[in-house]
Amino acid sequence: MSLSTSLSIAVQSLNAASGALQITNNNIANANTPGYTREVAVLQEAGSSSDGSVSLGNGVEFGGYQSIRDELLQTRIEQETQTQSGANAQLTSLQAIEPTFTTSTTDIGTEMSALFSSISSLSTDAASSTLQQTVLASGQKLATAFNTASSTLTSQQSALNTQVTQDVNEINQLSQQIAALNPKIANLKAGGQSDGGTLQDQQDALVLKLSALTNVSITQSDIGETLTTGDGTALVVGAQSYALQTSTGTDGMEHVLNQSNANITSSLTSGDLGGTIQIRDTTIPGLLTSLDTLANQFATAINTAQASGYDQNGTKGGDFFTASGSATSITAASITMAITDPAKIASSSDGSSGSNGNLANLSAVQTTKLPSGETPGDAYASMVYQVGSLTSSANAESSAATSTLLQLNDQLNSVSGVSTDEEAANLIQYQQAYEAAARVVTTIQSLFSITMSMGTNAAA
Repeated sequence: MSLSTSLSIAVQSLNAASGALQITNNNIANANTPGYTREVAVLQEAGSSSDGSVSLGNGVEFGGYQSIRDELLQTRIEQETQTQSGANAQLTSLQAIEPTFTTSTTDIGTEMSALFSSISSLSTDAASSTLQQTVLASGQKLATAFNTASSTLTSQQSALNTQVTQDVNEINQLSQQIAALNPKIANLKAGGQSDGGTLQDQQDALVLKLSALTNVSITQSDIGETLTTGDGTALVVGAQSYALQTSTGTDGMEHVLNQSNANITSSLTSGDLGGTIQIRDTTIPGLLTSLDTLANQFATAINTAQASGYDQNGTKGGDFFTASGSATSITAASITMAITDPAKIASSSDGSSGSNGNLANLSAVQTTKLPSGETPGDAYASMVYQVGSLTSSANAESSAATSTLLQLNDQLNSVSGVSTDEEAANLIQYQQAYEAAARVVTTIQSLFSITMSMGTNAAA
């Protein structure tokens, strides 16, 4: 092997050690950078050469770097992020609804009990205008409690409807950014780089943000990552992104459409968008239906009891509750008082002045089962339990997903994260390698000088 060949091998060693030092330095600099994936130098043996029957090595070649990734862990983190975000979206909405269905001084259950308590008090003196007024005031407070509960639910539903549009807009923005990175990463790999490096880190971070919004599936190909929604709708294919859109349906809600205008709302089951849709389209409508049923059946029962008696004027009892405005039937939103005159309360069972016989029929509504199969109090308690149960379940799911994510991220960090202790050791190792290669270069230069001197001396 000639001195020139030895010098070439030494220079390659210098380049390799220098490249490895640069990568180590970059790792240390990004030790606390969120989303950064640790890189290692790719050092490979140079092809050997033959000198007669002897095969000689040609040193080391610097092959760039390799990011240390665990695609399986990354995929599991993305999937668990979808679950966590979906549960959090539901939990946030349910926590906004829950106070309406908890015991307070103005909730439906409390106001319902207050109404029956006032009716009981009136039975002690059916002719008392003060006690009669208390019954009417209690009835109005109960109607207001129904109105407030319905308003809270519809307001929350409206807010969630707006959130759907916002989530879709953000999904489209992320899809565009992910698609824009695909060809850049593909070009790097085509040029011989083993992975996308920093660009791949950026794309992974964007995909994680997208996973927090909706359920996506990811596949790898030569043209980059392909992302699809739950029903297979493409969001990203190579350098092309496909925008979702929203359209107001006959129900007044925003529905999510794909690029072919197909409605994919029901297939979006996780992430913030999936959790939002679940509460907006299933949970709240179910609660509103139960609330309207209770308001209607309770008002009907009270009105029926009213109709069986006579007021203070000896007139057959009229409706106690009615529907407000242009509403054709009594609902939680429309229920209001039908009477404002205390004398219109049908206390009497026979039309005689001061009679309280019919107040027993009004009081009996409290313990009589409605057509739904429950007493008014039990029907409302079932709603309270339902809201509490849904909130508890969402909280448990969110906590479980958060705990799982913490474990997965710890595992990923142990693989892809930067250990400053390890990098410090690498720094020393590559420094020594560089110094050794530099000494070889110095030695060969000295040998060249000696050789040149020998030629000069011989000529003299």
